[in-house]
Amino acid sequence: MKRVLIFLWVSFVFFPLNFVQSQKINPFERPGSRQAKSPVIISPAPPPPAPKAMNPNIELRGIFKYRNEWHFSLFDRGTNKGAWLKIGESFDEGKVEIQGYNPESDELKLKGGLSLTLKNSTKGVLPVPSGLPVKKLPSASNKLSPPRPVSSGNRPRAITIPPRVNLPPRK
Repeated sequence: MKRVLIFLWVSFVFFPLNFVQSQKINPFERPGSRQAKSPVIISPAPPPPAPKAMNPNIELRGIFKYRNEWHFSLFDRGTNKGAWLKIGESFDEGKVEIQGYNPESDELKLKGGLSLTLKNSTKGVLPVPSGLPVKKLPSASNKLSPPRPVSSGNRPRAITIPPRVNLPPRK
């Protein structure tokens, strides 16, 4: 009995030491994997960029070169106004200023870092109003109406044609 008590006392005294040592050694870990790691330094996120005061409704609608100077058509969809400008001129009360133009890429550089390009056309045909009157098709109500009676006699109705005005010849 004395032996059993001594065995239990020894096992309780040395068991915690053996348990701590067994935690330090793991046969499945690589040697040196439990070394102290350097602290991770987290740097704060950079501040967001300042908002641009540029109007996003500005469009480049046209470009032409006249007497070695480029002219650009800028249009503001917000105010429904546009203007033809040269390099160095401003638009929209001085908020939009043209700084440069690259003719190879058709890219227009504006003050503030914004660049504009021409929009691709839809290559569609737009209807153009003409000066000719539109002929009305006979409606269904006209087809059902009885024909007009012809005036008495075989005489056709008289049509009055206004006299022609003699205009000077075009030059």
